[in-house]
Amino acid sequence: MSLDDSYIEPYLEDWLAYIRKSSDAEQQVIKNGKEFRVPYAGATVEAIKAIFIISERFRVEHEAKYLAVHLLDRYMGCLYWERVSGLPEVNAEGARQVAQHMSSQLRLVLATCLQIASKVDLFRTGLSVSQVQDLLQSIDPLRDYSRESIVASELRVLRGLDFRIPVSLPLNVVELFLAYSQLPPSQQLRDTCLQLLDLAYIRHEDLFQQLHLLARGSSYDRSRPECRDFLRLETNAGFVGASIVVCSAFFYQLKKSLVENLAAKLAKLLGMEAFDLSIMANLLFMTALDEDDFLGLQQLHDGTSASELD
Repeated sequence: MSLDDSYIEPYLEDWLAYIRKSSDAEQQVIKNGKEFRVPYAGATVEAIKAIFIISERFRVEHEAKYLAVHLLDRYMGCLYWERVSGLPEVNAEGARQVAQHMSSQLRLVLATCLQIASKVDLFRTGLSVSQVQDLLQSIDPLRDYSRESIVASELRVLRGLDFRIPVSLPLNVVELFLAYSQLPPSQQLRDTCLQLLDLAYIRHEDLFQQLHLLARGSSYDRSRPECRDFLRLETNAGFVGASIVVCSAFFYQLKKSLVENLAAKLAKLLGMEAFDLSIMANLLFMTALDEDDFLGLQQLHDGTSASELD
């Protein structure tokens, strides 16, 4: 996706309105409590890394890669809640057995989410059943998957999602704000944003724990009622995407005032405080400076094994 100012300006307000509408709808679901919706409860760090590795190996587009993470997260989270709620007696042992049984299905569900996401992104060049079989063979060589089982899994996941596919992702916001920010356009800048986006997914829990600690002075416990409103930031694609664009500016803009102006500009568009955006961008920047994180991302792009998902 390649955007420029002349193309984006007439449609900016409409796109922002759609992003806000999608975010508000997600937050309303959380507020109502009618569905299980806890960000990243269904997608572990190991599963996210596996999706990134497989996407590199099978040349899955970035849009499909990130969409697969959200599909996996939502499906596995809802499935876990449904099965735990259906237990005669909800206790730690019953929840553990549910989680263990779901773990045995993880590889197939993960591959299915990648297949669905690739079809949504590019229908004609989405992952075929035979490609999914090859994918599963690479991550689960001890089990044979028939074409029928793969097709059945796709339908099962779609039904579990109620055929609702997220269409507003942090990646979309990054692309939108990169064009609007008037930062010097370059492939290097975009690649930096994509690496930061990978990092934001992998280190999601740590980043929001630190953000909550700085903002509220206490640890982030999603089960506590006073922390529930913080879930709105976790599900806000605009907040995450804007933070990544501001963070990317740290690498290319030496003038602090320029970065602060960019944060204020994007925060105003999103209707939030520039201070919150700057804090998250700074946390992401400090995380990116961690040598282990850069090494981990490099290993992902080098095609490290994705077979260990449990």
